[in-house]
Amino acid sequence: MADRPPARPAALTASVVFGVVGALVLAIGFVTSNTPVLVLSGAAGSLSLMCALVWRSQLIDAWRAERKGRPSA
Repeated sequence: MADRPPARPAALTASVVFGVVGALVLAIGFVTSNTPVLVLSGAAGSLSLMCALVWRSQLIDAWRAERKGRPSA
């Protein structure tokens, strides 16, 4: 059996999805000059940023756990 690559973290996937949705809604908001739609795009962008920060935190935690197992140089 071949080793499978690790699955993508949920926080990364959510960040990308919210970013794409936010960009599409932003474009629609500019085309239609609709302020509530522009505000909604800002909310999607904020959710994307929060998910990216959660993913970053998970990466740091995994890195620290990996370093604990190694002897210091």
